[in-house]
Amino acid sequence: MRIFILETSESTIMSIKLSKSFLFVVLMLQTSLEAQKLKLPLLFSDHMVYQRDKPFLIWGWDEPGQPVTVELSNYMQTSTADDTGRWEIELPVQSTGGPYSFTITGSTTETITDIYFGDVWIAGGQSNMEWKLNMGIIGAEEEIYNSDYPGIRFFEIPKTHSFQEKSTLDSGEWHVSNPENSPNFSAVAWYYAKKYHLETGIPIGIISSNWGGTPAESWVPVDELLVVPGYEEEASEILNPEIEWDKLVKDNSKNESELYRRVADTTDITHFGVHLENIDISDWDIVDLPNSKPLTDFVWLRKTIDLNSTDNVQLSFGKPGKFTVLYINGEQVYSKIGSDDPRIIEIDKNILRIGENTIAIRTVEDWDNKTFIGATNQFWIETALNRISLEGSWNFSNKIEPPLPEITRFQHLSGTLYNGMIHPLIKFPIKGTIWYQGESNVVTHQYYKVLFSRLIESWRDKWGYDFPFLFVQLANYQERFDYPTESSWAKLREAQTQTFQEVDRTGIAVAIDIGQANDIHPRNKKDVGERLWMAARKVVFEEDIIHSGPMYKSHEIHDNYAEVSFHFAENGWYNKEGDNIEGFAIAGQDSVFHWANVKLVGSTVVLSSDQVQNPIEIRYAWADNPKVTLYNSEGLPVIPFRTDDW
Repeated sequence: MRIFILETSESTIMSIKLSKSFLFVVLMLQTSLEAQKLKLPLLFSDHMVYQRDKPFLIWGWDEPGQPVTVELSNYMQTSTADDTGRWEIELPVQSTGGPYSFTITGSTTETITDIYFGDVWIAGGQSNMEWKLNMGIIGAEEEIYNSDYPGIRFFEIPKTHSFQEKSTLDSGEWHVSNPENSPNFSAVAWYYAKKYHLETGIPIGIISSNWGGTPAESWVPVDELLVVPGYEEEASEILNPEIEWDKLVKDNSKNESELYRRVADTTDITHFGVHLENIDISDWDIVDLPNSKPLTDFVWLRKTIDLNSTDNVQLSFGKPGKFTVLYINGEQVYSKIGSDDPRIIEIDKNILRIGENTIAIRTVEDWDNKTFIGATNQFWIETALNRISLEGSWNFSNKIEPPLPEITRFQHLSGTLYNGMIHPLIKFPIKGTIWYQGESNVVTHQYYKVLFSRLIESWRDKWGYDFPFLFVQLANYQERFDYPTESSWAKLREAQTQTFQEVDRTGIAVAIDIGQANDIHPRNKKDVGERLWMAARKVVFEEDIIHSGPMYKSHEIHDNYAEVSFHFAENGWYNKEGDNIEGFAIAGQDSVFHWANVKLVGSTVVLSSDQVQNPIEIRYAWADNPKVTLYNSEGLPVIPFRTDDW
């Protein structure tokens, strides 16, 4: 090792010491000035909505010992920042209305303008609540155009996972509803807020706190999960002080960056050369598409087809993966990078030829590393003369590129989203919560009722009052069968129904009729939002209305038929397909379910089947994607149910 010695004069050393001292003084002064600056939570900002029936509690930070004054209209109140710099001031309950302004004076002065007092709702859950108006929602263009409602405001919480309870938000601001801002609003929350505002005249503030794909346990305070079946072990691990979670998060972020750099790449991948026509693929495997078993990592697929025309050529994937690139004869003709691009692609005739053409596809799924490509009867290439099915054998390899980097989704771990995205809100009063979540808990449906109930109760405990909690039951999704089936999705819906039945001040919006078999994100969000509003009319405003679809009440077994009674069907039935009522199944001692013949008698349903002489159990809409036709006269679908516990 070589050591270099720098010779300096005494005056130079003194100069360095003085410079360091000066720098230290400057830094201390800067830190002191920063410490003195008045600071408010980001929820207290221009265009905010504050809950109208609660004391107007304002808090923030300033230099310890600093007097702080808040002025609102004829009200003025003063407090002093404590030894940590935190201060808190409470003004009386304010009546509905606005706009108002208030001023906070401490070491500096800040004025918050254009505030309203109304009803504030948290819109929570996963992607179906997060899904925005500008993401292909049915009727969104007209909604956005007509969204100029200054009495509706949205605040989006930044996606933040944390292993400690956060007291502040990292970013966020209130946005007034208008055509410029509304495209980025949660679609479900928009339709709910609009109906709520128009029918009551109350200003509405929506706090969107949601994250696609996340399970319910990540939204529950982790210490609450120590006693929830199925989550005790993970909760204990999260609370283990010996685990260096911050280091694990930092290391994981490097892998995340690498993963998303690679899955989004549509140009560098060409250096592998496998999109070109004349390459050796003799060592590739053969796979049938559409595939029923998932393909993993970076998937390359190739197939040669014969064309008898190059005019008006279209290619249909059915449903391409989230990250998919398509080449024909070595030329890129399509790329989809996480967007909702068309599933039918127009092909430029200049890259095609009569006779053999080579198709190459590169696709990858970042979510769970399980790739499915194509869809039955929707995977084809069509010319002006004929349509050619692309189903069947393809050459396949996932050895071309290094495997997908492994990452941990910390936002899925117990309590991490509560810490980062709910705990910073709990002193800010709310009217209630609307919630759309459950898809990510289908595989653990047996735990969901207790887990979901604990989520609701723990949030209410944190806020200190039993606010209304309105939620969406999972929509129909995946393949539809023409015979009765078992279903994990039905069991998750059952847990949601049980929560509605057992937890006070909850409301359920049934969505069993608005889903899509091949898309977990139904684009009909209007019915969802408006059904949530119907629940609010009953649970929040205590109107004397039927606010839910018909719900199983009881049943009686007769010699060869069953008679089922329902709540919420007092005003009669509506069947959207005339006399043909579908979705009911009955079973006898053999435990085999058969579709039932259905008759409506008053508010009851009579079920029978030639294949079941002595029925003992009943199911309705018990499938991932059942066909349902029966509604009450209020236009709300029957809630799925079963009477057995098989």
